[in-house]
Amino acid sequence: MTDLDERKAALRARLKGQMPADAEAASLAAGDRLLRAGLLPVSGVIALYRALPSEVSTNVLAGALLARGAVVCWPRVAPGRVLEFRRAGANWTRGALRVEEPDGEVVPLPLVDWMVVPALAVDLRGHRLGRGKGYYDATLAAFPGRSVALVFDLRVVEEVPSGENDRRVDALCTESRLVMVSG
Repeated sequence: MTDLDERKAALRARLKGQMPADAEAASLAAGDRLLRAGLLPVSGVIALYRALPSEVSTNVLAGALLARGAVVCWPRVAPGRVLEFRRAGANWTRGALRVEEPDGEVVPLPLVDWMVVPALAVDLRGHRLGRGKGYYDATLAAFPGRSVALVFDLRVVEEVPSGENDRRVDALCTESRLVMVSG
């Protein structure tokens, strides 16, 4: 294990189990803030994620985006490291990473305008810490659009350890603030 891996593992351990007192209200507030910020195009293609219990929920955000005319898609683990995005279909199944994945039509990555990504932690420079599998970093490296980490306030940290394969997000949104990251 490298020094970088150790620092990431230590940050994951420090944040494990930390949740807002009312995670549902915090998720609603973060999603509403992102929706009202004007970043996500009204009729654009938005990639969301299916939240694990420790992440900001995107269920209400998805409904609001669909209601205003956006195309919404979700990730599916595909061969290789880059995630495949699909629209919701008739069924959702638990995928390789224990996250629900849709069976709908494929949305090519270059057609996605904004990717909303989960994070265990993020810093104000846009460095994010995921679960350590590298799927989002590989996907962000191949992604021509813009990205925003949707996180709880308590997951914004002073510094996220990062290396050459880690990709930054363009913005971060919490229940209390939206921060655009400068290049």
